[in-house]
Amino acid sequence: MLMEVILAVALLSLALFGVIEGLSRCVAAAQSVQNYATAQRLLANKSYEFRVERAQDTLDQEGTFEDVPGYSWARRFEATDEEGLWKQTIAVAWYERGQTKTDDIVEYRYLPAKQR
Repeated sequence: MLMEVILAVALLSLALFGVIEGLSRCVAAAQSVQNYATAQRLLANKSYEFRVERAQDTLDQEGTFEDVPGYSWARRFEATDEEGLWKQTIAVAWYERGQTKTDDIVEYRYLPAKQR
């Protein structure tokens, strides 16, 4: 009888450990999805800002988001083979589980006045 109780407790402990491990992974995955969703929203806002509100602003820049702590952004221009056509990359970075994660968007802009 005592052996059956010990075996039952051991099996229950293993099952409980598995459930806790699974829940931990689910929470981490949910946090990762939330971080990427936040990054996508921030990228869309920055893209709009540089295309509409600051269309004449053509410098490489970087900064942070005052309203969303822990996230930063950078914008880089690269020349293309076509005269006046520039590749604009906007990236958002954040820390997740001790690593830097990034998401970016690439757009092409016609800026004939921008010098190579």
